[in-house]
Amino acid sequence: MKTTYVSTSAISNVLRSSVLKAQEQLIDANKEMTTGRYADMGVSIGMRTGLTVDVRNQYDRIDGIIDTNSLVSQRLETTQEALGSMLSVAQNFMATLLAVRNGEKGADVLVTEATHALQTMTGAANTSVGGQHVFSGIDTQNEPMTNYFANPPAANKTAIDTAFNTFLAGLVPPTPPLNAVTAADLTTFLQGAFATEFADPNWGTNWSSANSRNLTGRISPNEVMTVSTNANEPFMRDLAKAYTMVAGLPVTELSQNTYEALVGEAMAVVSDAIQGLIKTQAQLGSAQSRVSTASDRLSIQRDILAKQIHGLEGVDPYEAKLRVDQLTTQVETSYALTVKFQSLSILNYMR
Repeated sequence: MKTTYVSTSAISNVLRSSVLKAQEQLIDANKEMTTGRYADMGVSIGMRTGLTVDVRNQYDRIDGIIDTNSLVSQRLETTQEALGSMLSVAQNFMATLLAVRNGEKGADVLVTEATHALQTMTGAANTSVGGQHVFSGIDTQNEPMTNYFANPPAANKTAIDTAFNTFLAGLVPPTPPLNAVTAADLTTFLQGAFATEFADPNWGTNWSSANSRNLTGRISPNEVMTVSTNANEPFMRDLAKAYTMVAGLPVTELSQNTYEALVGEAMAVVSDAIQGLIKTQAQLGSAQSRVSTASDRLSIQRDILAKQIHGLEGVDPYEAKLRVDQLTTQVETSYALTVKFQSLSILNYMR
């Protein structure tokens, strides 16, 4: 007759085995209670595992696009603020040009305002968000605009000074007194050699480090759109041209007729720049609206997918907590019994 299966050793081993099994179940129960999901998806939902993987992939993709749209919205908002600043300064400069043309203000005031306007425009063009410059196109790490008033002189100022000196040297007689420069000659210079400094390739060489290719973003699974502008746009060149025309040339030394010709040319250029600014603001405003609408729509889809995921993967947290408590009690009881059985010995009854 065998007594192995009723020995204290056999009972102890059985208890030890049940403790190990209960511990494994406790780990799974704790995980389910913490995450709200089945610990082993394959075992728990079987053939529906592929479905939950597919739904979760859709959820993660939409969630990623929503996060990206938030960054895009921030970038667009910052860009609009910079454009608004440029527009305000340009409109004030236009008002000053009108006042000067009517004799209400002098050339000194105009030069001061042009200098301030060019500095403000450069600062706005070099605006960045999170270390990325919003007017640099796809080259977001590059600061787009060169500071005309840098010390030592930057390439753009040197080029303008050289162009003006070359213009003066080409007059008859060469390099006349500035007050002898005619309105016709200066207009020819402004629309010719001076204007080429704000056209390619001189603009890209001396003024801008921006890329003309704008950023695009996927704002929904099926929609990609342009979400930025850059410092190479015509309105940026026109603003720099108009401000430099006044701040970079010896305006106060010109004759009255020549001075009035310069003011008229500056007004025409600023007017074009303002129109370009407003158009760009409208385009980016439309982009902001589309991004916001797309994010709202995606948020609804994400909520629906979240409910589907919970229906496939979710566990009842209260039931999971109950199982954790039961398994914990079972493990503790098994430990206590194991210790008790291991302390049993026939020698204790033979003494």
